[in-house]
This record gives sequence, C-alpha cells and structure tokens, in this order.
Amino acid sequence: VGLGMWRLLGSLGFLSLLSRWIYGITALLCVILAVLSISDYIKARKGQAGDMTLSLPKALRKRINALIRNTQSARAFVAIAFVTGIAISLIELACTGQVYLPTIIFVLSVPELQSRAFFYLLLYNILFILPLVVIFFLAYLGTTGNQFNVFLRKHTANIKLATALLFVVLAAWLVSSLL
Repeated sequence: VGLGMWRLLGSLGFLSLLSRWIYGITALLCVILAVLSISDYIKARKGQAGDMTLSLPKALRKRINALIRNTQSARAFVAIAFVTGIAISLIELACTGQVYLPTIIFVLSVPELQSRAFFYLLLYNILFILPLVVIFFLAYLGTTGNQFNVFLRKHTANIKLATALLFVVLAAWLVSSLL
C-alpha cells in the first residue's frame, strides 16, 4: 500500500503545485490526530481505554478476528495467512494511514530522500512490524494472552502520548516547511 501511495503521489506532476495545500491539510490532520491522541491518553489514564477515539471500530476488529479464526485450521496455512495478512492490512489502513501518509509526503518533499524513498519505506515497514515480531517471539517463548493484555493495559496511555508527540512533530515540520 505504501509503495502504491508513493508511486501515485510521486507521479502526480501537479503535486508540487499543490504541495503547500497538501502540507497545510496534512499538518491540520496531524494536529487533529494529536488532539485526539491526547484525548485517548486521558481516557486511557482514567481506565477508559475501550472508549478511545483512535482505534479500530468494533465491527472491523470483529471482521479481523473472524478472518483469523476462519483460517486457523486450513491446510494451505501459509497461503491463507498471506491472504489474511493482506486483508487485515487493508482493513487496518484506517489506523496505519494516519502516520503512513504524512511519512510518504515527507519523503517525497525532500529531494535528497526521493532517491532513497524505497529504502525509507522499507525501513518504516520493518519498524512497523517489529513489535509484531517481538510479540510472536514472546508468545513462542510462552507468554500468555493474559500477560500481553496486562502489559498493553498498563502502557496504553504512554503509547497514546508518544503517538500524540509524533503527530505534533510531524505537524511542526510540515508547518515549518511552509514558512
């Protein structure tokens, strides 16, 4: 998805003409997402993590869980896991795109980075899945789902605060590049 976005945005010849508008809109979006992340941080600190704004809707979470459950006993597990991974990635784009789109716009906007954009997108994706690899490894070593839930509940607020700070930094960078 990221490579597709990168190719699409990079191929738009008029993108440079609209870049100030795109930067402004993206900066505004980052500020909105930062405010919503801070709101989620406050909710998480109060123990209301289930009421957070920036999370996958329950319907999408149920769809993801159903996809995973329905493929557990399949014979062609690797192929089905691959297809399931694509489906889940597309569904979760609603969340991941919040950081992904500003990152791609950033890479496209800095001429020195454009020649290395593919490697930056690859690095972004590796860092994005690194927590999943760590979780898989910990599960392999015997960590239970309950232990993961306890850890996540304990650190949700800090994750939301870090996300808000990331959005503030992205917004500040976009605004500074407009000036």
